[in-house]
Amino acid sequence: MPQVFFTDLCAVHRSVTVHGTTYELSSDEIAAADNVGLIEGMPFIPGSDGAYDHHLNRFLRSCPIMGVRSMNSLRAYARDVVVWMRFLEERRNGKSLWSADRDDIAAFHDARRMSEPPFRISASSWNRMIAALDKLYRWAVDEKIIAAAPFTYRQLWSRASASGAVIAMAVNCAKESGARNGDMRFLDMPRYLAFRDVGLRGRLPDGREDPTWRGRNGERNALFAELLITTALRLQEASSLLLSELPELNVHLDTTARSLPFRLAAATAKGSRGRDIRMPIRLIGQLHDYVRIERHNALGRVRRRGRIRQRSPIPVVACEHRALHLSDGDRALKISVDQLTPSERTRLVDAETGVPLALWLTEDGEPMPMASWEAVFGRASERCRRLGFTDMHVTPHMLRHSFAVHMLTLLLREQVAWVVSERSRHLGSAYRRMIGDPLLKLQRLMGHSRIESTYIYLDHLADSQEIVDAAGGNLGLDVTSGELAS
Repeated sequence: MPQVFFTDLCAVHRSVTVHGTTYELSSDEIAAADNVGLIEGMPFIPGSDGAYDHHLNRFLRSCPIMGVRSMNSLRAYARDVVVWMRFLEERRNGKSLWSADRDDIAAFHDARRMSEPPFRISASSWNRMIAALDKLYRWAVDEKIIAAAPFTYRQLWSRASASGAVIAMAVNCAKESGARNGDMRFLDMPRYLAFRDVGLRGRLPDGREDPTWRGRNGERNALFAELLITTALRLQEASSLLLSELPELNVHLDTTARSLPFRLAAATAKGSRGRDIRMPIRLIGQLHDYVRIERHNALGRVRRRGRIRQRSPIPVVACEHRALHLSDGDRALKISVDQLTPSERTRLVDAETGVPLALWLTEDGEPMPMASWEAVFGRASERCRRLGFTDMHVTPHMLRHSFAVHMLTLLLREQVAWVVSERSRHLGSAYRRMIGDPLLKLQRLMGHSRIESTYIYLDHLADSQEIVDAAGGNLGLDVTSGELAS
């Protein structure tokens, strides 16, 4: 059965023991692997017979130059393709990926969208899967691997925003146009706290320590979750942080300040769009505690074992907050942290000690891979379900959504208070500011390129209607018509 695997460049340097026999690559083979251009974390998909499909895996390697630059998005594409391959194998008489036709797509829709719960997926999940397959088959047509894609397309005319020219677009008919982004999932605060304390920290639902808990990285994992939910960082962005990027807690810091600005490096952000975020001072203190205690202890254990090994390490001779000095023979080259990709960040090491410079480390002293964080969240969710928290399926991205919903609620409340206190004579513009300003602020915090991506969170404000109604009542404004109440 087809499965997704992920490139682990460190594994090239490790030995493996199978049935008492130890295998390891020769120095020439390791050198060849280092020079072949493999990318850390890149997904690859062998066929059900274990054979390597060069076309399929060439597509995955081509995705970054076709707009899919986030490794997390690429992993999702690979998983969607595997689901499709399994369906063709199990339900369509073992058809290959490259021989699928429109009848197979129709049968796939019946199985995924028309089946009984819990096997039926949401419309947004279906559209995400179709987007992945559509990109795959369009690429295959361009590469002349297949003659035509197994989809039906309709032509849509649209006006380009820049030039004003009318252009034709081919829209995939398999996409469900009525699908809403409202399928987005988030956690309310009580469920988040239960996930953090019970799932990640290993406590019991009543808050007591669980004597059967065997987890060793509960505090590190809980701190990572805190980082996600208080900053709205994506998984790739948060997991790629460098130790030198942590804000310092200055002793002369304003005692009334509750957060500090933090500039997210462009190369780690979606679409290579860096942005300014706010990091709570409380969280910064906890991160420094993690570095001083847990991270330090992990490196101490590894030093004693003599096992710090990095694949093609990038030596760093000096660190600044926004730049690094890389060793280049007998000189040092200064480079901005904005230019360092997530993969390159995993290879950064102290030139003198060989210690990785990544913030998040495993017990083996190696940078924590994104896939490992997903596994941590999966195990924590499973533990929560075993202890009575039904329907607890938390992913790192859900914490980003949770930040957005809670932050938008706070911003709206703040804006409503301003509007009511001003008693502005221009009530129409005041109402627009009441809604528009919080959305624009949230858009900047989330790093959305389009404001439409931020609109989805309005549908999930539990008390959004009460907020608007209260504002309208206080102002004497009929919010349904935009006119002053009589």
